[in-house]
Amino acid sequence: MMAKEVTKEELKLSFPTAEVLQKWKVGQDVEWPPRDNAGLKPILPDDMPALRFESGTRVLCRTGPDVEKDWSLGTILLQWYRDPKWPEDSYAPYKIRLDDEREIFAPADIEQVIKRELPEELDASAAKADINQEIKK
Repeated sequence: MMAKEVTKEELKLSFPTAEVLQKWKVGQDVEWPPRDNAGLKPILPDDMPALRFESGTRVLCRTGPDVEKDWSLGTILLQWYRDPKWPEDSYAPYKIRLDDEREIFAPADIEQVIKRELPEELDASAAKADINQEIKK
């Protein structure tokens, strides 16, 4: 690991605020690093590559070992998701809310992990949502 010169401004931007540190001190859960766009988009390094899917895109996510059967429908919540507990500079391409309400992340932006929802899955998803609404009534 190499040492690097940093400016006071760089430290200020990357270090938690006094308010965040105080909340951590008393055991409160505070999201860090900060997010822009009303908390919806992480602040990223400038060199992050473009991704295939935008937030709000309907997708199929691999959720198990069976390449044929273990896929779940969901919606992209965030690009370049970062859990505060992960090592610095560790990101997942997407955070996804599955239709069963679980929230997961996609570890890679490749077809074997995440792909666009196809029209036949849209029809099945809509039918399932209608049935779930009827059950809740």
